[in-house]
Amino acid sequence: PRTRVEQGNDIEARDYMGWMMWATGFTIQVLADAQKRKFRADPKNAGKWIDQGLWKYAQHPNYFGEMMMWSGLFTSSSAGFKSPWDYASIVSPLFVIFLLTRVSGIPLLRKAGQKRWGTNPDYQAYLRNTRLLVPLPK
Repeated sequence: PRTRVEQGNDIEARDYMGWMMWATGFTIQVLADAQKRKFRADPKNAGKWIDQGLWKYAQHPNYFGEMMMWSGLFTSSSAGFKSPWDYASIVSPLFVIFLLTRVSGIPLLRKAGQKRWGTNPDYQAYLRNTRLLVPLPK
């Protein structure tokens, strides 16, 4: 099958928006994962939760990046949809978001964090004062 561009269709604003979303999500996810890896590699941080870098602004910036990537793929793809049924593919990013926010990712980490640091007032303050996903100052 030929791509939309090969078929003579122009690249649309939705394409650029989706690509920007994907690139932003990829950058956030890679940066957050690298920061967490570096944090964990430092013996001084043993037994601590990460609250530096992007993690200072969001409790789960890597998951936000993942969600942005999947949403960006859907957004850019949607520019070429021909049938209303094509929009059913929104299930993919919505399913990832559902899994990360309601099933695995965040709920499991929240439970583990509460078990490990739940009585620590600094950890409770971090949870209260730090956004869940979007790495922006609160």
